[in-house]
Amino acid sequence: MNIHECEKLPCIVDERICGDTFLRVERLNKHEFVVADIWMYNSNCIYACSNFEQRYNWLNIWLKTFFQSADGFIKLIHKSSLTTHVIRGYEEHPYEIGKHGYFVEKDDTFKIIKLSIPDCYEVVGKGYLRVPDLKTSIYLRSKGNEFHCKCVAYDEEYWDLVEKIPEIEVNAY
Repeated sequence: MNIHECEKLPCIVDERICGDTFLRVERLNKHEFVVADIWMYNSNCIYACSNFEQRYNWLNIWLKTFFQSADGFIKLIHKSSLTTHVIRGYEEHPYEIGKHGYFVEKDDTFKIIKLSIPDCYEVVGKGYLRVPDLKTSIYLRSKGNEFHCKCVAYDEEYWDLVEKIPEIEVNAY
């Protein structure tokens, strides 16, 4: 399926919603979707007469009218309730009615300090940076004693580097 195609999703809604409702969703798995925006609600095109902030707040209220079941029906999740998945970025929206949003990558840069133990780095205030291989080790040593880099949490104490490491030739003596 193309990401821009429409798909009918089985769900049960409150009896007051009897017209077409079009949601823009992001699939998490077979039955779970994060609701990103709304185009039509009960056959009314609210996209053309509201800004994203209004629609975002309305969705938080309206999603309570959808019956949430694990019996072959979908689960719709509001973005404010999403806590179990890694967020790569955010959708920014101008405050103008009917304007499309755009993706902004999440800035996950942290201050890193090299410790006195070889290949041991502290992610300041967060934990420690994992150094899984020689390529990463050489790259981190080239950055100096203090630097900033993009990291993501591996677990409660350790972090992984997510920057693209340039190709480095390793010479064996």
